[in-house]
Amino acid sequence: MKKILRILFILVFIGFIFAELFIFPVIDLTNKDDRKTLNIIYASEILEVEHSINYLIPFGKDYYYVGIDENDDAYLIHAPKKWAEKNFSEDSENILEITALSKEISDYEIERELYSRVNQIEELTFPLGSSQCLELTYVRDSIMKIATGLFALILTLIGILNSKRIHKLSQIAVKIYAGAVLICIVLLLIAII
Repeated sequence: MKKILRILFILVFIGFIFAELFIFPVIDLTNKDDRKTLNIIYASEILEVEHSINYLIPFGKDYYYVGIDENDDAYLIHAPKKWAEKNFSEDSENILEITALSKEISDYEIERELYSRVNQIEELTFPLGSSQCLELTYVRDSIMKIATGLFALILTLIGILNSKRIHKLSQIAVKIYAGAVLICIVLLLIAII
């Protein structure tokens, strides 16, 4: 019974990793229904979120902006660092056309913080609400997830093919493979989280 449960857990885990690295990125790249193209006339940063493992090891930040389009509708935008500063200066009137994927904000704490900040801005209307944001980096993120999945798949195949003759390989080759596996695990964690 324990062996069946172990095999079932491994299959579910592999299925989850496969979906996160291959299926969901392809869905994001091909999703035309939730893709929006807007002309943004002004944007400002509203929230910076630092991600960490157990609040000890930082591994990245997310930046959320409020963007206003030509119809004076406001949108939450998830974009790279200093995106608003690079595209909108206070003395010029830029109109920036963006194409982004409208996605549900999956982190409850981020959604709650954005909701409280959006409620402080009374004069703007948010057609998507505060639980949806426009994801500007969806193409880059999807390609990175697929590339990480392919890297993990190649390393797994190399490991399986060389598992019988690992004692015949040089220590340098084993160390290079172990380093590549560690890098792949870190990339997998970043891609999934």
